[in-house]
Amino acid sequence: MSRSRFNSSAIPLSIWLERLQPTAPVRLARVVAVAEAFGPQRGLALLDQVDREHHLTDDPLVTQRAHAVRAHLFERLGDHGRAADHYRISAGLTDNAAERRYLLERIGRQGEAMT
Repeated sequence: MSRSRFNSSAIPLSIWLERLQPTAPVRLARVVAVAEAFGPQRGLALLDQVDREHHLTDDPLVTQRAHAVRAHLFERLGDHGRAADHYRISAGLTDNAAERRYLLERIGRQGEAMT
């Protein structure tokens, strides 16, 4: 979804939901909403903050997804090396074969983008 088409009203809703249900998946969803509305740099900054405060990468519910989100944001910034690193971590953490294939394909695209 491009930023221009993203409905930024999702941000207040995600904040409200986080207050109601302060779980790791809800916090990660807020990161994604902010990144879609305000760009990957803001998303990464918020992901770093939420990870420091709530240890997302240590939470078994979202560890794999947090790395996938981080990879996607690095990819959007054009930092293909870091994107590949986090896609690799995420692929190693999933038991879902289709998801693993997708993440491994994303790693390959990072290499293509760097050449």
